[in-house]
Amino acid sequence: MKKKLVASLLCVAMAASMMMGCSSSSKSNEKAKTEDAAKTDESKDDSDGYNKSAMPTGDIKVEEASAEKVQEFMNDSDEKTVLVDARAQESYSGWALEGAKNGGHLKNSVLFSSRWLDCYYGGGDYGSTTPRTKYLEREVKDQGITKDSEVIVYDYSGEQAKNVAGYFQEQGVKNVTVFRANDMIDAGTDLESYTNYDRFLPSEIVKSISDVKTGKTTELSEEAKAIVGDNMDKVVLVDVSWGNAKASSYFSRGHVPGAFHVNSDCYERPRVYVPEKRADYAKEWRLISLEEFRDSLCPQYGITKDSIVILTGSTAAPQARMGFMLRSLGVRTYAMTGALTAWEYNGYELDTDESTLVIPTSVESFGTDTIANPDEIVWTDSIKKILSGEMEGQVVDNRGEDCWNGTSSGYSYHDLAGRIDGSIWCTEGDEENGEYFINIDYTARTKDEFVNYMKSNGVDTNKLVAFFCGDSWGAATIAYWCQSVDLNNIKEWGTGWIPWSNEGNEFIDHNGNKVHYDKYLDAVVDENGKDVSDGVNILADEEQK
Repeated sequence: MKKKLVASLLCVAMAASMMMGCSSSSKSNEKAKTEDAAKTDESKDDSDGYNKSAMPTGDIKVEEASAEKVQEFMNDSDEKTVLVDARAQESYSGWALEGAKNGGHLKNSVLFSSRWLDCYYGGGDYGSTTPRTKYLEREVKDQGITKDSEVIVYDYSGEQAKNVAGYFQEQGVKNVTVFRANDMIDAGTDLESYTNYDRFLPSEIVKSISDVKTGKTTELSEEAKAIVGDNMDKVVLVDVSWGNAKASSYFSRGHVPGAFHVNSDCYERPRVYVPEKRADYAKEWRLISLEEFRDSLCPQYGITKDSIVILTGSTAAPQARMGFMLRSLGVRTYAMTGALTAWEYNGYELDTDESTLVIPTSVESFGTDTIANPDEIVWTDSIKKILSGEMEGQVVDNRGEDCWNGTSSGYSYHDLAGRIDGSIWCTEGDEENGEYFINIDYTARTKDEFVNYMKSNGVDTNKLVAFFCGDSWGAATIAYWCQSVDLNNIKEWGTGWIPWSNEGNEFIDHNGNKVHYDKYLDAVVDENGKDVSDGVNILADEEQK
């Protein structure tokens, strides 16, 4: 069975255009923090939305496979045979849902979730205009499914597999059968799962916690109780995104009932670090120190060393960004799977009532002076050691192609363009093909997909890999997603291109020259100190007007 990415698709990815996720021009990009950005991090595409255009039309007529045939697929290596899991990514990763006794997927199976066909899709996590069909076509190719393939699609309930099989048939795959694998899954034999699958909590578990928080029920479900125990006072339910409650998606899109809002500016406070710069380009969004986060921010929101924090929100990046800060302090932290997509797919309501604003209960202290996991995030000192060869690892740039080429800074609040010498380019995505590290329902792709995509770009996942972009929102997302499928060497660089270039570190401009920014000259200079500013490697004065 073929479980590797198709090489031709990867070539397209390498040649694709810039990803809007690392450009400040989209609504829910790496923050939308600029004055010209929309005051929300939720982006909707009415041309797609909840429509079921990707669902198979007409009656789905498909034969059932035998258990013996499924076992054969689970143990063979024929590239023409493909065993497909049609359930939600949460089940595939390791969660026992739908009443199943076990979580995880059948050995040798790939993922193509039925939810991808009709979940809400608003253009991707960063406001991309990539159509849903592109994501679906990508998955068909990446899972090695062709018109000549022999495909078995399985599920637990008996409904999801039919939808996926019908979709495959409409794409011209003729030899498709379905299998209800409830007995196999309940038996627990030949199941595989990710060790870190619980980096994300299914919306079903969060719903139980939300219901208790809001007084709808008094008892947690057994699944929720297994995660948080009996003491709900320890559970901190957070909605995190850029902007305060009124300016963010907290009310406009809605939030998980019972969750209080955290503005991401609280933990990456906007300020000027290089006051010599032109005012339009002087402000940055850097993470505050772990000590300040521990001693000031956490107590304000009632978070202690013993808390269990569940992060929710309409987009993924703020959850990952705050999640790594909390994990650095040793706090048990989970993100709700699928942003809000899985929540709504299950028919759960969001709270949009401004009269029900949830106010956090502060505490006196975090409860310890230690930083439990100081290496959770990679910092600039380590980046310099990797680049110099003093420390083993790779520094990986996930910005768009024109950022990598130095023809654009990618951010309306930054004026320097170029790439870091010695870094590797592995873009997070692009308009043509969508986002490469995430499924259409905001869930993580599979480990095999991650490894093969990164490998095609020269990234060695056996080494320490520090991803970065402008100020590393996208990098945090990539790292959190990768770690959830056991790629624990993938990390985020805590700052990124904007602080690196602003502080006068060397970079390669669009002409291929080694240059750096001189804050006193407010110019880009070469190795000899000569001003080589050309309006591209640093925006000219007229460009800022």
